[in-house]
Amino acid sequence: MQRTYVVASSCSFATFKPGRGTGDKGKSSLWNNERKWKDDIVFEALGTTDELSSLLGICRELIQGADLKDVDEILTRVQCCLQDLCSHVATPPDSSQKKLERTKFDENFVNYVNELINSYGEKVPPLKQFILPGGGLQAANFQYARSICRKAERRLIPLLRENQIDENALKFLNRLSDLLFVLGRYVCMKTCHNEYVYQKPMFGAGEIRWQTKKLDDK
Repeated sequence: MQRTYVVASSCSFATFKPGRGTGDKGKSSLWNNERKWKDDIVFEALGTTDELSSLLGICRELIQGADLKDVDEILTRVQCCLQDLCSHVATPPDSSQKKLERTKFDENFVNYVNELINSYGEKVPPLKQFILPGGGLQAANFQYARSICRKAERRLIPLLRENQIDENALKFLNRLSDLLFVLGRYVCMKTCHNEYVYQKPMFGAGEIRWQTKKLDDK
């Protein structure tokens, strides 16, 4: 897949966000123009999801030059899905029907991630032990993204409890964290790094003995 970059003209920068400054007093608007404090649960969810997408951008850049164009494309599509998720979260249930329909978070998003988990899960070695986050700089950042995805999922829980979002949005992040775990393992394998497994410390003679094993160690 050839990567395409869009460069904004200088005129675009001159007219960027003419309404800037509207959040200077600590409030911001949802898509229905309702204003809330920026530490509201909805903006916590939006901010953490944005944090996740930004980290996926780092992951995409880190794998450039490796034989991972398929993963690059997946991350790009996932970032688009996260953008749609944010639109859904930013549209309260009392918004107009037109806006609700436009920002509906469809179950197909979840199905897409599930298919990828099944596909890439078959490409990595079987796992019977806990692995430690790492496996090279690229894979380590995928595991970091997985943990941020879990945080974003937790931020959505209060909104789900209050029936502010569709459960498919939460399902998507839950499955996405699993996908990032699998992709992290796949990237580790493709970049020829080792996965290290958790080893229970052994106590004896007044000291702790540690034994670090790679996944493929017998």
